[in-house]
Amino acid sequence: MAADKRMDRSMRRRIFWRLFLLQAWWNFERMQSLGLTYCLEPWFKRCGLSGRERRSAMARHAGAYFNTQPYMAAFIAGMVCSLEQDIADASARDKEAKVKRLSALKTAAAGALAGIGDALFWGALRPFCAALGLVIGLLLIRRGMSAFGLGIAAVYLVIFNAPSLWVRYEGIVLGYRWGEQLPFKLKQFPVQAWIQRLRLAGAAMAAAVLVYALWDLAGQRLIGITAFAIYALILEKRPQSWTSLYGATCGLGVLAAVGRS
Repeated sequence: MAADKRMDRSMRRRIFWRLFLLQAWWNFERMQSLGLTYCLEPWFKRCGLSGRERRSAMARHAGAYFNTQPYMAAFIAGMVCSLEQDIADASARDKEAKVKRLSALKTAAAGALAGIGDALFWGALRPFCAALGLVIGLLLIRRGMSAFGLGIAAVYLVIFNAPSLWVRYEGIVLGYRWGEQLPFKLKQFPVQAWIQRLRLAGAAMAAAVLVYALWDLAGQRLIGITAFAIYALILEKRPQSWTSLYGATCGLGVLAAVGRS
């Protein structure tokens, strides 16, 4: 079977769906290693390995430590598929060196992508989607469409899952195509700029909600300003994450609107 035909749509879909169970076998000793092994199992069959060779390959991955950001694991799964294909096609003399090379690359990529994924999805995209959902919800309520309040959750889920699902799906084939070049290829993407823009946009929307709560809701300004002052004092003593800032801002808006009804 031609090498470029092995990672077809059928194989990509199988790995994609299995990636949702990446953390189902999570444990303190090896973290996500069993989940990754489960994702790779169809690929070992596609490479034409014998039963003994498949068990050996799965044991290598199951017994090794592996942990990364769940969405970014797709890139590593694709890269591992490419390198495992090289191992399957290599001569007996070269297999050991290739196995060691794969192990080192997988460990390095897992750490690097964990940092990128945590900052992008948890630290930037998630609070941005929450702030955007809140803004849309307030606009609906202001127009007398309070019945559509549940739409806030829908907005959050759609906006957050669209890019995350794309990364899960496309990351498999990109990691497979790039192989060992994965770290260098990812450096070409302005990820840090994306993260900064999302954080600034989220902060701007959260600030807009706060201003609305403090000045547009008559009679509740004192509550909101007092709560904001208390939180500012806490923030001065102990730096907070972006997620806590957004959460506190949303909470202040709720406090400022408590007595309106």
